Amino acid sequence: MKIEAKGTRVLRENKKAYYNDDIRVIVNEGGTGSSKTYSLAQLMAFLLLKKDDESLRITISRKSLPTLKRTAMRDFLNILKKWKVYDPSKHNKTDKTYTVGNKMVEFLAADSPQKLRSQRRDVLWVNEANELDIETYRQFAMRTEKKIFMDYNPSDEFHWIYDNITPRDDCLLIKSNFKDNPFLSESIKSEVRRYKEVDENYWKVYGLGERGRSGTKIITNWKMVDELPQKDTEVAYGLDFGYNNPTALVKVVFDDKELYWDELLYDRQLTTQQIISKMEELGVDKKIPIYPDPSEPEKIYHLREAGFNVPVNSKGKALTDNSVKDGIDYIKSHQLYITKRSANLIKEVKSYSWKTKNDKVLDDPVKAQDHAIDAGRYASFSHDKQSFIGFV
Repeated sequence: MKIEAKGTRVLRENKKAYYNDDIRVIVNEGGTGSSKTYSLAQLMAFLLLKKDDESLRITISRKSLPTLKRTAMRDFLNILKKWKVYDPSKHNKTDKTYTVGNKMVEFLAADSPQKLRSQRRDVLWVNEANELDIETYRQFAMRTEKKIFMDYNPSDEFHWIYDNITPRDDCLLIKSNFKDNPFLSESIKSEVRRYKEVDENYWKVYGLGERGRSGTKIITNWKMVDELPQKDTEVAYGLDFGYNNPTALVKVVFDDKELYWDELLYDRQLTTQQIISKMEELGVDKKIPIYPDPSEPEKIYHLREAGFNVPVNSKGKALTDNSVKDGIDYIKSHQLYITKRSANLIKEVKSYSWKTKNDKVLDDPVKAQDHAIDAGRYASFSHDKQSFIGFV
């Protein structure tokens, strides 16, 4: 079967590098919408389906399995479906593999040291490779026979990839940004161009795909965890409304000086009724307080009509405290834990930055890609404040 697939410059350069015997590591460093992740998913699908007698084992990996499922794994499987070659009998969902003849693609989380040490492969693709530490990469590399592909947004000013990988004489660095993707919709292009007006460092990283300044990062006191704590602690929900922007719902668990955040909902173009329906499907406990964006009184009214516990004052106004700087200070005064399945929340936290102007860091956060963070902030700061007032 001949497959007609459209690709960008990024796909062409990665494919060319695959067949170059002098290149072992191919690093894709780029901004939002540059097609680096999708292009690599296309290449892995091409290698899997290419008609030859060679056996091939491909590993597609990311730091955690939930984020892998929502990103590279989803793109890969969607490409097979788009090309109309997806066969459910070849997809082992339990083992997380897809097999065609004597070739196989496996999806492997990089948070399992035992698995990393026990498996060998021909080709490795690490999605969002800057999430990994250098020892994890080395475990991967020493068990990869042929080619290693990596991709990431260059949001770090300093990183082991810059020091240990890209300077190698057998490494090819492919840089890209949204201008390299002719298939990007005009709405996404406009959104990316907007970064230029929002903040110079954000535009540099996510617009132009150039390395950023790490000193601008806001939330640095966070770690990933597998699950929320099971013990009896305070719980609240935070809800940030959107439509063209995502609506985000985050569950917050309070444990003394520790906060736990868990992304429950992150979806676009939801009406108020759809938000309510999804919250009910998710089993959101109507007894637990929800702190929504206070600027949407009509939506808050409908939430309360549906039986959700939205704390309000005597005038019906939500008791959500939207003091951004105070809320950030509150979060930074705690140890923050985020569940590994919270893919969009983790991505936002990693990019959440202070504005910069003329190389000076300002005290205002960049207002972009912060929807789940806002939801977490609403619940964390507002609920703690209300609990304190109630105790007094």
